[in-house]
Amino acid sequence: GGKQVGVASAVARGLNEKASMMEVEFGRVDVKELLGRLLILDEEEEVDDHDHGHGHKHSEASPCTEPDCTDASHSHSHEHSSECAEPDCTDTSHSHDHNPEESSCTDTDCTDTSHSHSHDHKASTAADQLGIASFVFKSSTPFNSQRLIALLNRWPVPIKDSLDFGLVMGMGQETKFDGDETIEHGAFVGVLRSKGFCWMAPTKWSDKSAGGDVWRHDTAMYWSHAGKHFGITSSGKWWGTLNKEQMKPYFADNMEEYDRIMREDWVSEEWGDRRQELVFIGTNLDESEIQAALDDCLCTAEEMDVYRAQLRNYMDATFTTVND
Repeated sequence: GGKQVGVASAVARGLNEKASMMEVEFGRVDVKELLGRLLILDEEEEVDDHDHGHGHKHSEASPCTEPDCTDASHSHSHEHSSECAEPDCTDTSHSHDHNPEESSCTDTDCTDTSHSHSHDHKASTAADQLGIASFVFKSSTPFNSQRLIALLNRWPVPIKDSLDFGLVMGMGQETKFDGDETIEHGAFVGVLRSKGFCWMAPTKWSDKSAGGDVWRHDTAMYWSHAGKHFGITSSGKWWGTLNKEQMKPYFADNMEEYDRIMREDWVSEEWGDRRQELVFIGTNLDESEIQAALDDCLCTAEEMDVYRAQLRNYMDATFTTVND
């Protein structure tokens, strides 16, 4: 309905206040709207990209006083010695600076046009009004795959048939879906978007037996969630599957990127760039609760000892087979 459209528009505006928005049905948009807006954006970029300090020298001749003159070759800096005090005057040829020293009206509902309404709107953006915020979850420890999947199966928004803005805006810990199901992790109710890379620990260290997922050790997983859509898919190998000397040839033409990976992504010498790096965007996010829920899914110290032992056994068996 109209209320949901209004909230959705406000959320979009909060995420990108410069974005153009149009209310349409079934995605039907006049192509002229799209192309026209692109041309306007291009023109604005051209204006912003060049230097406006042209430094032309203008003569000191007296300015033109003809209000209808459109000749750009001379100055039109008209001087108006007296200011009009008539509030209903619409003549644009002189100033209408009515009583500038009077205090401004602070009544937000006032519609009287005879005085100033210079209300302070510095903190009235859609992001502020809706409480839109973001934070990044980081960790150098893998997720216990089974605990993470169990958490995601109880995540409220993705399992809904549609994104319920009323539910998203309601942050109560006892919020319910249709029926009697109670949300166990209310901290995730306000999450509108989340994405990033995650590291999941294998559950069966075998690439031969059914259900073996040793591949998780070397595979970066891409986490993508928007509204009711959620997915975790493979996204290639971690750079940590190679040592640094093996990596460098891949960056022969771009060592700056290699240096950036070493500086920002390489979390440890033991695990390389294997890590959790997830961005959460939403309304009234409870960062501490989301952090705690995800921390509970990370492998414990004991589980990491098992991880290391399983990895050694797998590597020994792999190299023994190769040598044989």
